Amino acid sequence: MGEQRVNELRDEQVVYAIHRQDRTFLPTREHCPLCPTRPGHEETEIPFPAAEVVVYTDRHEDSFPTLAPERAEALMWVWRQRYEELGARADVEYVLIFENRGVEVGVTLHHPHGQIYGYPFLPPVPRLELAADERLGGCAPCFLLARELDDGRRIVYENDGVVAYIPYAARWPYEAHVTLREHRPSLLDCEADELRLLAAGLQAVARGYDALFDRPFPYVMVVHQAPTGIAGADGGHLHVEFYPPLRTAEKLKYLAGSEQGAGTFISDVLPEESAAKLREAILRAG
Repeated sequence: MGEQRVNELRDEQVVYAIHRQDRTFLPTREHCPLCPTRPGHEETEIPFPAAEVVVYTDRHEDSFPTLAPERAEALMWVWRQRYEELGARADVEYVLIFENRGVEVGVTLHHPHGQIYGYPFLPPVPRLELAADERLGGCAPCFLLARELDDGRRIVYENDGVVAYIPYAARWPYEAHVTLREHRPSLLDCEADELRLLAAGLQAVARGYDALFDRPFPYVMVVHQAPTGIAGADGGHLHVEFYPPLRTAEKLKYLAGSEQGAGTFISDVLPEESAAKLREAILRAG
C-alpha cells in the first residue's frame, strides 16, 4: 500500500498503490512472469512485491475450471493457510481472497492465478454483511440460503457441502453465490471434506459459465468470510461470490450512471431466467 485516504462524503477508504502503474500488462506466453523459468529463457518471478499472488498451475493455458479436482482442493487449503497467517497479524482487519479472470474485468496476466489482500481496516462490503446479520437478527447468509432452498428456482448446483444459486436480487445477470450449508464463519472452521466439496462447487459453477456461451467466461470470484480483527468476533459465513460481466456471448454489463452515481444496479434479465440457463449449462459441462 502506497497511501491510504478517507473519502469523507462516502466514509470509504481509498488506497493509492502507485507502483501498480508500471506492472506487466498482457505479456505474450513467452514472456509470462508467472510461467516456470525455462532453460535458455529469462528468469520469471511474481511481479507484484506488495500483493500476494497464488499461481494455480504451471500450465499457462489452464484455468480454474480446468484444474484437476485434487489441485482445486489443494487451492482451498492454500486459501485457508493464508487466511490464518495473514489474519493473525495485528495490522490486518480483513483478508480478501479473489480471482480476476478475463480482460473484461481488467486482468493484466492471462496465466491462471488469484490474489490475496490483507486490509488494515474493515472494507465496506464485509461491513455491510455484518450489518445485514444485525438487521435480520442472525446470520444473513444462513437466512438467504434457507430462503433459496425453500424457493428452489434460483439454485444452479448443490452437493452435500455447498449450494450455488443466483441471488433473488442479483446485480449481475449471471451472478452466483456458492454457500456452505453449515454455518462456517471462515475456511478455518471447515472440515476437510467441506473444503473438497467447496472446490467441487466452485469448479462446477466456473465450468458452467464456460459452457453457457461456449467461450472462456470472464468473472471476478471473491471469498467472503469473517473479518479477522475485532469486528470478526461475531458474524461471517463462508461463501464465494462470482461477478461475471457478460449478459450475452457478446454483450457486457457496464457500470454506468445508475450503478456508479446512485449505487443502484439495473439488470436486463430476471435471476430466475439466468438461473435456468446457468443450471442447464452446469449439467451440460458435467
